[in-house]
Amino acid sequence: MSEANRHVVVIGGTQGLGLEIARSVVGRGDRATVAGRHADVAEQAAKELGDLAAYAVCDLTDWSSLERFFESMGPIDHLVLAALDRDNNDIREFRPDDSQRTSVMKNVGYATAVHYALPKLTPEGSVLMFSGLSMWRPFPGSTTISMANAGVVGLANSLAVQIAPVRVNVITPGVVAGTQAVDNADQVRADAYEVARQRTPGKRLPHTQDIVDASLALLDNPGINGANLVVDAGMHLI
Repeated sequence: MSEANRHVVVIGGTQGLGLEIARSVVGRGDRATVAGRHADVAEQAAKELGDLAAYAVCDLTDWSSLERFFESMGPIDHLVLAALDRDNNDIREFRPDDSQRTSVMKNVGYATAVHYALPKLTPEGSVLMFSGLSMWRPFPGSTTISMANAGVVGLANSLAVQIAPVRVNVITPGVVAGTQAVDNADQVRADAYEVARQRTPGKRLPHTQDIVDASLALLDNPGINGANLVVDAGMHLI
């Protein structure tokens, strides 16, 4: 169980899985700060979450914005890095500029966020970073995100040693049913996602709440450190 009034900062917490993690955080009585690139979206997300939520603005490709963001924070018990950029990039028609932005955001940006957050993180706290199953099982157009997701795991291994006693963990979702990316997929990706569902032993994709529950376990359990928790309904087994 969470201790009362813990402060959880979720970068990428204004939508998608990040927002749902923040929703569960405030639902159990902790405080959440949700952050994204757009103030109006972040403000609306915080209003939706209620009195235990606050909002702020930062950009994982803008180092000065990250520095200002963390300077404005009080103590942080848990930092969740859930922001992503869905670069649809195939090597045959590769767009280096688009790939660069995604790679910088998810690798250098995650590292820079931890750098500026470190003075505010409590010793009993943790960092949780999002990777993705595409690092092992690529999907159409996943060239960049496959690289970036693999880099997140390497970064976490390094940070778990460097910033102890603060814990560092990764969650690696598979294809998550009910998310915008799956529901709005083009036919090529929709077909690939169906193949992924059929690959799971139970013919079932993980759902949003599965990812949220697993994320909270990584935040709460002091015995979990340097872990990459794969939540893919067993997709990687077959």
